[in-house]
Amino acid sequence: MTTIPDHDFEQLLRSVLPRLAGQDPVDPARDLKEAGLDSMATIELLVRLEDTYGVEFPEETLTAATFATPAALWGVLRAQRAAVAR
Repeated sequence: MTTIPDHDFEQLLRSVLPRLAGQDPVDPARDLKEAGLDSMATIELLVRLEDTYGVEFPEETLTAATFATPAALWGVLRAQRAAVAR
C-alpha cells in the first residue's frame, strides 16, 4: 500500500474526519465521503489546507474527484505547492 508522505496532511485529514482517527497510516485509497467528508467538512478541509500549506486551490480543482480519496487530494495539493515554489 502506498502512503501519503506528509504527517501534517494526515493530521489535517484526521482532525476534519474523525472516522480516520484509528487508521495509521491513512489509507490513500480510502473513500473520503465514506469517511464523513460532507460539504461542510470539504470547506473546512480546503481552508485548513490552504492556510497550512500557503496555497490556493484553483476553481477548476474544486471537484468531487479532487476530494474523493486522500491520494487524489494529496496529488492536487502537491501540484499547487510545486506551482507556488516556481
